Amino acid sequence: MTPRKRRNIVQPLSVQYGVMLGLRYRWILPVGHTLIDLLLLVCWIWHATVTLKQQKGHCSPAQVVSTVAFLQDIPMTFDLSTIPPPPAFVLLVSGTLPAGIVSTYLRPDAGSQTRRKLWDPTWLLIHEAVAIPFWFLMGMWIDTGRSRMGKLMWFFLLTRGAFGLLDAALGAAQFGILAQGLFWLGLSGYGIVQGVRRLARMVKGPLPEG
Repeated sequence: MTPRKRRNIVQPLSVQYGVMLGLRYRWILPVGHTLIDLLLLVCWIWHATVTLKQQKGHCSPAQVVSTVAFLQDIPMTFDLSTIPPPPAFVLLVSGTLPAGIVSTYLRPDAGSQTRRKLWDPTWLLIHEAVAIPFWFLMGMWIDTGRSRMGKLMWFFLLTRGAFGLLDAALGAAQFGILAQGLFWLGLSGYGIVQGVRRLARMVKGPLPEG
């Protein structure tokens, strides 16, 4: 039996590493990452609710300036109830970084939260509209057996879930943001190296005869 035929036999077994209960990567990755995104969405909204409740009843310097300006009939406006994006939002955005880049570019103020608007549904729809097809295509590529990143994608999915639960329980998302940033940095480097190799093969072409 030639080495090529042996690889053809072993390769489906390695693909089956990520096939549990009859599922495939093309379904596991988008469904799993979407569930994690929804968990982080709950953490994001919960953070805003707690923060805004803590701010209620406290008189900040901006409120004093606004009151004085009102008494003196000076036109000044302050958005006192707006809070900056919490770590849970950054963890959600960086989980699927290509989708995060697109969604935050189209909705740059999505991370800001107020009492009237705890989250941006339009931003979430844009984010998931990019993220779900991205993970589906990634899963299809792994299912074909042409990529050996199945174990890596499983590890990243489980790591995201662990950091999502950790943020929900303890509110600690900083380590998850760092880990996800390193993942996407490494994946980008891997993609660049593979692209350069394929381009070099195309440019080199077959060796001339004689």
